[in-house]
Amino acid sequence: MQNATAQMALFQLMNSERKTVTVHCDHLILTHVAAHVDLTTVNESNKEVYDFLKAVSNKFGIGFWKPGAGIIHQVVLENYAFS
Repeated sequence: MQNATAQMALFQLMNSERKTVTVHCDHLILTHVAAHVDLTTVNESNKEVYDFLKAVSNKFGIGFWKPGAGIIHQVVLENYAFS
């Protein structure tokens, strides 16, 4: 799941038995200045979303990829597609 749609998916997940998923916080990142500046800005402006996603992920044993940890499409390919 990516962070822009993961909130609703996690609400559904909380009521299901399936827990083998990961959340990737890459879709709300906007680039304007430089990586370290942009990540600070996005972490501040999306703090409530990221805190929720991380808390639910921790509660249900879901993998959580914080902002700046990678783009979901590449991370999934490199870490999950061939395992």
